[in-house]
Amino acid sequence: MHDMLLRARRRAGRLLREIVPYNSRFRPTGIHPTSKELAHQIGSGVFYQEIYPAYTSTLDIPPALYEAGPSYNKFPHREEVPPAFTLEVLNGRLYADNFNSEAVISADNKLIGDVSFQYARGKWQLTQPADNNIFQQRFFLPPIHVKGTVCSLLSGGGAALGNYYHWLVDSLPRLHLIREAGLLDSIDYFLVYNRNLRFMLETLAPLGIGPERIIDVTTHRHLQADRLLLSSPVRGKGVHTPDWAFQFLRDTYLPATCTREFNPYIYISRRDAPGRRVQPAAEVEAMLAQEFGFATYVLSELSFAEKVALFSQAKAVISPIGAGLSNIIFSPRAAPLLELLPSSFALGDYCEVCARLGKHYDWLVCESPEQADNHNDASREDLTVDLTTLRERVSLLLSHVKSSSQQRELELEA
Repeated sequence: MHDMLLRARRRAGRLLREIVPYNSRFRPTGIHPTSKELAHQIGSGVFYQEIYPAYTSTLDIPPALYEAGPSYNKFPHREEVPPAFTLEVLNGRLYADNFNSEAVISADNKLIGDVSFQYARGKWQLTQPADNNIFQQRFFLPPIHVKGTVCSLLSGGGAALGNYYHWLVDSLPRLHLIREAGLLDSIDYFLVYNRNLRFMLETLAPLGIGPERIIDVTTHRHLQADRLLLSSPVRGKGVHTPDWAFQFLRDTYLPATCTREFNPYIYISRRDAPGRRVQPAAEVEAMLAQEFGFATYVLSELSFAEKVALFSQAKAVISPIGAGLSNIIFSPRAAPLLELLPSSFALGDYCEVCARLGKHYDWLVCESPEQADNHNDASREDLTVDLTTLRERVSLLLSHVKSSSQQRELELEA
């Protein structure tokens, strides 16, 4: 309910801001298409560091999974990934008051295209800097001036909604780029979407970032900093995740600091979630426990450290698709995943995660009652599992665990 009210309030606010003129001098007067070109302009007050060069990313999505994916969101087999970089902007501004855009503005009042964020309304794709909705905006809050250096961890889209997956994959790895540039120790404040979210505080604390250094867009929707520090989007212009992002997360949070012991055969329940709940829930959980020895866990009941510990101890994981499944990043390479997918929401994200980490991945497409044809509706649909089919797939999953264990034993003997 809170998320729905927040969405409604932001949507109403956005519409009003496009009607009522106020402080229009803060609207950008143009666009700097790339940070690198801007940094080359004498007197720009912008400093660019390339951390990783551009490359071509490929991923073999199984044909059956690709075909099962929704028409509005087919996971691409190939993607041209631009360079990963950091950017320092003296007297830079950042405007972030909605889910669909985030505008980074240089001292000469122009949008910096490749570090801003803009989503096509009603679509499931990024759009061009010229389509950033700040150019349609007429009402502007005056900027709050922040002394010192502010590092933005904003990444738009799902991250703006407080989504755990997007925070883990799209926001936190920006700190790796900042650290590689030698700039992490120079930061006074970190800008996030919601400093009250428990997982944000728990993931920043191990990096030495306490709540006194965290500000968010609820109080700083429009800010100007003496020095604004940014990075390129973690996933470039698309959806392929670079290997360095997963490696940063594993290096930072493993080994798990939590000493609690968990059953290594893990079934994740979404019974506390608004959608993608597995039916029939009781029968599925009973079968997995009684026939295969799986324990059921609800991730919202665990701290971040406990989630890392849970997945780091895994021998096999079964879970419906959801943000919490991003913790599979912390599981051993030998622990396979069986993902349960609604037929209207068969996305390839965790197939990619497993492929990048060298993990065995299997999936089961399940019936969706409504067969929604757009992302928002499909993400809230439940899924019905056929118990006979699930039993067969779990047996295959455990046979893979057994063969992997035997292979490791042979390698040790050799």
